[in-house]
Amino acid sequence: MSVLASALGIPSFRVMGDDLQALTFEQLAEAVRRQEAAIAMLPPDIYAAVLAEEQALAADAVAMLRKFNRSMHARVAGYLELGRRCDFRYPWMVVAVLGIMQVMGGLDRARLYGLAGRVASRFGYAFLEQLGDASEDILRRTNRGIFADSVPTVLRAIRAAELRPSSPAVADALIDGTAAALFDAESAALCRSIVDGLAEPDAIRSFHALSATTAQHFAREQAIFTHHIASKTARRKLPAAKSVPAPVIRAGKLTFRAFALPAGFDLRDHAARVELFGRAFVSSVTSSPSDYRIARDHVLARFEVR
Repeated sequence: MSVLASALGIPSFRVMGDDLQALTFEQLAEAVRRQEAAIAMLPPDIYAAVLAEEQALAADAVAMLRKFNRSMHARVAGYLELGRRCDFRYPWMVVAVLGIMQVMGGLDRARLYGLAGRVASRFGYAFLEQLGDASEDILRRTNRGIFADSVPTVLRAIRAAELRPSSPAVADALIDGTAAALFDAESAALCRSIVDGLAEPDAIRSFHALSATTAQHFAREQAIFTHHIASKTARRKLPAAKSVPAPVIRAGKLTFRAFALPAGFDLRDHAARVELFGRAFVSSVTSSPSDYRIARDHVLARFEVR
């Protein structure tokens, strides 16, 4: 685990938010000492190469985040750029865009709550306005956090996959995040799974391996939603939902249809949400290569600028 995440003992995505304020000088100094020791153990013949690769990866990630992590539509463009870098072999980027399409609908509903709340607040019912504002804030924070968390991991995996045939030791050091300042153990495991899937020579096996990794990646990023929703709604009852619009492949086309949720479903239940939404948004478009191609082409036709 890398410096900042290990110092606080939390996932690296939380270090990019308010939790960074809890970091003390003593924690940071101890974490730096541990990571310096790990870097010092790198073989001398790859030491300089690993540090140079880390510097290049950081610059690439910062450039992408500054360019794309500023709005919903910009993040869609960012995911498509990331998808092109691996020829869309890793389905996560398409799944993420389909998720943004659903989030856009959620933002519309949050704005309606807000508008209704402004009217109701004049009669002493301010909670509706507060609910609309909190809901929109959760969706935007989560969407921004997911992009910021997943882009560096995928960039790292793509670069490690390129390096592995000629420089396997350098690739392994990148995957492990030996010299990375903001990279935790779960991200490293995802990175290794992506690299292994990209390296699989059999196309069908590669697809299914990368689809399984996409499901793991989805669970990782749902933890960001869990974090934000817990901080905003711990003492507030959430509106009950009977269904969510989710992608479905039928007759060679992708459409959004209602995905039924069980009675009593609580959006704050992380495990239940990962299982249900994983079926709704991941396995629904990655059950076969043909289904995934339809989903990919749908996303490209909807958003790609010609």
